[in-house]
Amino acid sequence: MSSHASTPRPLIRTEFPYAVEKLTQITVPLRDGVKLAGTIWLPKNETMESTVDTKFPAILEYLPYRKADGTSIRDEIRLKYLAGFGYVSVRIDIRGSGNSEGIFDDEYSCQEQADCTEILEWIAEQTWSNGKIVMFGKSWGGFNGLQMAALQPKYLAGVISAYSTDDRYSDDIHYCGGCIPASEALSWSTQMLLSLACPPHPEYQGGIEAKSDLFAVWKDRLDNLVPLDTYWFKHQTRNSYWRHGSICENYSKIECPVLLIGGFADLYTDPVFRMMHKLKCQKRAILGPWGHQWPDQAFPGPQIGILQEFVRWLDHFIKGIQNGVENEPEMSVYQLHPNSSELHSIVPTRKGEWIHIDHMPSYPIEHDQRNGLAENHDNVLEDEKLKYYLSGSCLKSEPILDSVSPAKVSLCSPQQTGTASGNWLGWGFLKHPDHSLDQRIDDGRSLCFDSSPLLDDLELFGFPSVQLSLSSNQPNALLCVRLCAIEPETCASILVARGILNLTHFNSHEHPEELEINKIYNIDVTLSGVCVRLSAGYRLRLAVSTAYWPFVWPSPQSATVTIHLNRSSPSVLILPRLAHKCSSKPDFDLPEIAPGLKVITIRDDSISSIRTFDEINEISTLKITKDNGCILYPDGHLFDETSESVYEINEYGPQTARVQIQRNA
Repeated sequence: MSSHASTPRPLIRTEFPYAVEKLTQITVPLRDGVKLAGTIWLPKNETMESTVDTKFPAILEYLPYRKADGTSIRDEIRLKYLAGFGYVSVRIDIRGSGNSEGIFDDEYSCQEQADCTEILEWIAEQTWSNGKIVMFGKSWGGFNGLQMAALQPKYLAGVISAYSTDDRYSDDIHYCGGCIPASEALSWSTQMLLSLACPPHPEYQGGIEAKSDLFAVWKDRLDNLVPLDTYWFKHQTRNSYWRHGSICENYSKIECPVLLIGGFADLYTDPVFRMMHKLKCQKRAILGPWGHQWPDQAFPGPQIGILQEFVRWLDHFIKGIQNGVENEPEMSVYQLHPNSSELHSIVPTRKGEWIHIDHMPSYPIEHDQRNGLAENHDNVLEDEKLKYYLSGSCLKSEPILDSVSPAKVSLCSPQQTGTASGNWLGWGFLKHPDHSLDQRIDDGRSLCFDSSPLLDDLELFGFPSVQLSLSSNQPNALLCVRLCAIEPETCASILVARGILNLTHFNSHEHPEELEINKIYNIDVTLSGVCVRLSAGYRLRLAVSTAYWPFVWPSPQSATVTIHLNRSSPSVLILPRLAHKCSSKPDFDLPEIAPGLKVITIRDDSISSIRTFDEINEISTLKITKDNGCILYPDGHLFDETSESVYEINEYGPQTARVQIQRNA
């Protein structure tokens, strides 16, 4: 398929209930003397010269991504839109980032949260504020919104959280199943390093005093700059460092209404399912096919009018308007229809349809057990399960207990397994090669179990899981388990879900244990959450490998793992079926945004992703070259950024793994 199929652009809305005034030089003073930089989009009536006599609720987006340039394009089209409907939109740079004073210490730190509490108090004291504040954001802003809600500050009335997590260890960019995500974690750490190392904007933006020596401010930041992966690698198990800021430690602390946004091409999908199941507050979720961008412009599509959804949700929960939001299903999910036409690294739109449902799929209890969390299964509706038993190279609907079938099968995958993985975190850009490819590339390096063709359509909703009886010939090993759908016409292998586990974490992510050589363990692996419909005639494939590079860092030695079959504790694939009624609620409006900044593109963005294999030295190399383009802002500021990432490994030498990332801005 063409990777550059035309897609509709969001409509530009120019008429709003309120006119909007933009204030770019806002200073928020903190009690310790530090001044934070802010921008405000202030609604006002067309006939009013000011809003002194009008009180509005406020929306706060609180990020380290440089309000003056880093997020200014996206802020303008969305925060101005929300302001046009009567919500003061406030965008603040976190301490030590952008044009805010102070030194940045770490992501989601106690300092960040304490500062946020003071920001909320400052907003509530302003003449235009009615004291109701909603925290808003995707990724970092989605994280700290949920974290602040758990702290229950006085003026926080709601949270809109996109692409975020309830568990900083198990479901974030730092660790995946107890393994380091070699590509995503190191790429993200260097991206943050570059962003924090950039000098403050030279024009006054609030925060840093206008007459300050910006070179001295910049040098002070550089002298105190610490790569974030320094902290991550010091905390390789789920200790207090990760429990801080993980709302899964006590979901009941969140009492304000929450609106969650997620995407199946993004890495923060599972937490949406989990939070919808476990949060006790008023909640709603929209889970689409998107990568890590706002759903009005994110790929793969279809895109939706997410800002209209935000306004309706805010109008009901913050302004008290009875607009029917309270009667809608709790969760809207884009049901994917996997097919071979989407087996390209760039997919503009995924086939499927929206379903709207109140029943939330339960999360397998192994998440709570491995993370040392209290298991609370009150009022849990048991999902309908479909079981397949592993036998030889097959998935069978009944356990095979004969003496003919093999009692065990072993595997030791080459280190380049993972070539077809796609990105764990799809960035949501049309030109970015994120999507997984035909899995036959990796199936040939894995141990595969296939089912017979499906006799009827199969709808899955929730978390597939696998129970395995296995042993290892090394004290350290990892397992990647993939659920694939085999299309009948092409025999293409299409990725449906996957799960990864550092096997030393089989009991606990906080207290790993080396494996006893050749000891048989009963281990559960939970795969990523799904909502898919597979047509009759498709076959299911369970593919198991002991390597998955560069998705995760390899184990220190190549391990041979043996799966034991036909035992009293059989190895089983468990699939959650969609067995509850879905509503026929109309789908979403088309995307619309506010008018944006008048920027000039000096150079378009581009990207290349090339794999090579050195047959003599048996070295597999992935080289990704990104040019984020060159943009001229209205204030004369020029943005220009490029990067090159190299991921290299010897086919049979896990300790040869190497990552090199160079960024320029």
